[in-house]
Amino acid sequence: MVDLSRSTSSAPSRGRIAMTPTQVRVQTGDVARRIDINEVFDIVRDVSMAAAADSTETVTLAFDSGNRRETLAMQADAATLVKFQRLLFKQLLVDVQVSVSHRRADDQADDRRSCRLAVSATAIRLEPTDGGDRITVDRDDVARFSLSGADAPAVVLYLNAPDRAERISVQFPSFRLLNLFGRYLRADLLAVDELGSVSDGSGPIEVLVVDDDEQSLEMTRVFLNEQSDRLSITEAASPLTALEHLSEVPRAEQIDCIVSDYKMPGMNGIEFLNAVRDRHPTLPFILYTGRGSEEVAKQAILDDVTDYVEKDVGPKQYETLIERIEKAVR
Repeated sequence: MVDLSRSTSSAPSRGRIAMTPTQVRVQTGDVARRIDINEVFDIVRDVSMAAAADSTETVTLAFDSGNRRETLAMQADAATLVKFQRLLFKQLLVDVQVSVSHRRADDQADDRRSCRLAVSATAIRLEPTDGGDRITVDRDDVARFSLSGADAPAVVLYLNAPDRAERISVQFPSFRLLNLFGRYLRADLLAVDELGSVSDGSGPIEVLVVDDDEQSLEMTRVFLNEQSDRLSITEAASPLTALEHLSEVPRAEQIDCIVSDYKMPGMNGIEFLNAVRDRHPTLPFILYTGRGSEEVAKQAILDDVTDYVEKDVGPKQYETLIERIEKAVR
């Protein structure tokens, strides 16, 4: 199933997607659409770690089209979408010129140098343009990473392999490429063939839940705490209260993820998202919105939401929400 944000139909339609080194090609009925690879700037929805290979999952791309930003949502079985993401990241991040600084645990540092970046499902490759030795990083060796945009678009990789500990700083030519590389690092299943296994994350997660509906706020807190002992919930009855909370240091630094409703007086969830992004550009933000809010979800994707989850009537929604919180923080 394929859903383009500018489609005249309100419902997804069946179609086929093909990918070349330079384009994603979409065919729905008699309508064909071509999206240049260099127009894609974000990949929001991802395949769940708990998904069975034949379960229906969604991957959503955000891309520029002239003066307008659009989304492309694809629904297919999880195994197919994992393969699609492998190919997509490989094409999005091929032959990118970056600046690399490499420091080992013994404090011997290489000079910053120009490299060509390439990625696969299992490895990150940095090829020096001056013909020096290639740096190859196994994805499994990345103990943690941090993204920064204060001075320049950059990511720092901290490696913890059996025979070494290293720090690699990579500067990108644009925030678009930095964002896509961050999505690549967060994509859990690229190198996993066996679906249906949930990550055994550990450690507490501080979650700020924002909702003007007192009963909804209470239910979210109660069910999240009941189903996970990792979560510590802070409540805010309005976006303004939440922003006040985030303005307090060090309290703001203790929040690992925001979960926000959409329909709220004074400031809706999208406006709140933009206010948070102005102050905390990398803080995970999940829009927790009602069913039938596809247009809201599309706009949230374009405004750099981390993820979105539909509210439902049963307890399953809270299991999904916990999984997405853990994924966003991870």
